[in-house]
Amino acid sequence: MDWLLLAAHWFGSAVCHQFPDHSYHIAGIPLPLCARCTGLYLGALLTMIFHAWRHPRAMGVPRPWILFALVLFFFAWAGDGVNSFAATFSRLPHLYPPQNILRLITGTLMGITIGSLVFIVFNSMLWRAPNPDSIFATRREFFALLGLGALLILIVHSESALLLYPLNLAILISILALHTTLVAAFIANLTRPAANWRQALPLFAVAALIALTYLSAIAFLRAWLLPGL
Repeated sequence: MDWLLLAAHWFGSAVCHQFPDHSYHIAGIPLPLCARCTGLYLGALLTMIFHAWRHPRAMGVPRPWILFALVLFFFAWAGDGVNSFAATFSRLPHLYPPQNILRLITGTLMGITIGSLVFIVFNSMLWRAPNPDSIFATRREFFALLGLGALLILIVHSESALLLYPLNLAILISILALHTTLVAAFIANLTRPAANWRQALPLFAVAALIALTYLSAIAFLRAWLLPGL
């Protein structure tokens, strides 16, 4: 299964700095993404799966209070990132010592925001007849997703050795899925929207190929230009 670890770290290098001291370690091996990016990508994947399960083609914006919460998640993520940067890379004053658990929490919250936004954009661009309903039909669904996010945080923070391969696989899938979804939405916006999944699958195949290509190119350039990172 070493190929899985290599693949996850290869594609992870295209989207994350991968600093070991900013990352969780499973069985002594750092995860392929830092704690913040781990939360973001896994949180986004969790969110898109949740929305696809509850409201497959929904494209409606959430209620104002949920939208406000999603915006707050962004500011929490950005604020913790600025604080971490100030403490790690400069002599600027910072509010509190950076911690991986805070990176993971704010990253997961940002993942919920990103996943919700991507789901709305994806459905509005891909489908010829998307569902205009909100992606969150009730407040219970929103809090259920937050509960799942909390469970995700606990799982990653446990650093259990049993999670080495499952987490690396989940991170690899999350990177490829998020970028493929974004590319598919962009292609669909330039071409004719799909009426069903049979029409959408060829578009997804092209999107996956494009995502694999540019992620690999970024990883290769990083390995070539910055071999020490």
